[in-house]
Amino acid sequence: MRVMMQMTARQRNTQHQTPRRRQNWGGVLATCALLVGIGWRQTAPQTLRTAYVPAPTRHSSVVARNAAAERNCQSRSGSSAGRTATEAVGFRGIDASYNPTWLEIQDQSVSSLEWMHLQTAWASMATALYAFDMWRILNRIPPTAVEVAAAAIIFWGLYASRLTDVSKLDKHYQVSFYASIGWTFYAVVSLVHSFCYGPTPILPLSLAEPLHSVAAVVFLASCVYFYKYHWGRQIRHVMEGRFRPWFAVGLASLTLAHALSVGHILKMFDDAGWLPTVVKIYHDQWQWIADTRLLELYLTALALFLVILHLRGVLTGTANATIVFVGTVIAPTAALFGETFFIDAVAWQHYFMWGPKHW
Repeated sequence: MRVMMQMTARQRNTQHQTPRRRQNWGGVLATCALLVGIGWRQTAPQTLRTAYVPAPTRHSSVVARNAAAERNCQSRSGSSAGRTATEAVGFRGIDASYNPTWLEIQDQSVSSLEWMHLQTAWASMATALYAFDMWRILNRIPPTAVEVAAAAIIFWGLYASRLTDVSKLDKHYQVSFYASIGWTFYAVVSLVHSFCYGPTPILPLSLAEPLHSVAAVVFLASCVYFYKYHWGRQIRHVMEGRFRPWFAVGLASLTLAHALSVGHILKMFDDAGWLPTVVKIYHDQWQWIADTRLLELYLTALALFLVILHLRGVLTGTANATIVFVGTVIAPTAALFGETFFIDAVAWQHYFMWGPKHW
């Protein structure tokens, strides 16, 4: 009787062996996330020295800014505060016309940053992953599931390490950070979703599709939250006479980049058969979407690091904004568009395609 029971148990284990193998990826990801979460919680925020510092004192009222401009004009040359609005040229001149108090920020070196911080470890891993992805994209090598797992863990850890300091930032920086969390969540889910249309699916489509729909709603809500505030801020600056056209151009470029994802989401909401149709025509479309999300994850995080540099006085004002928009929006978007010339994928043509719903 015992022998028969053991044989029956072995048969059941054999029957369930294949489904368990399919769950290996989920178990590995869950275990890694749990270990990272435990490690982060054990590293109590109060024991870490913050990588942020309180933002430089900047007066928001027009009267205060005019007073600051007058102080700058009367101050002695040679000191850090002596860079007057009339003497400032280039990016400094733009900053002076926008907010003269920025000229009072003492320039700091990169060594003044608190590098012995948990963020440094996560940021280093994110940079290494980004460098590897750029090498892979230039050599037209498709991404792997290992990269997906690594990206999910690394960027979760990076944002978690920054979360405790967000409340110390000015309102417009807080808006940018919280919106970035929503964009990052969508990028990770869309990355997993794109693999489901490739040769090595990570999840079954029956699970990936509803998960993508939830993440898409989060992405759209993050866009509304971010752009309602920042475009409203630009309108207010126009009315106050301190509008920065170059900043508006950069914001417009970011809006355009996110509009591509918004178009992707709306097409999927309109017709569930749209993306499967596109992938059947352009066989490498899943790869282009995955590459886009992988770069998007790093560049969103990099933009937030440049905010830290601004707050620390290392790289401030319009020069910082220029690097943010050119380096993290315009140049990567151009690179991804260029990739479509070497793989069987498109960057914008699929938005004018219709799925079976409209046939």
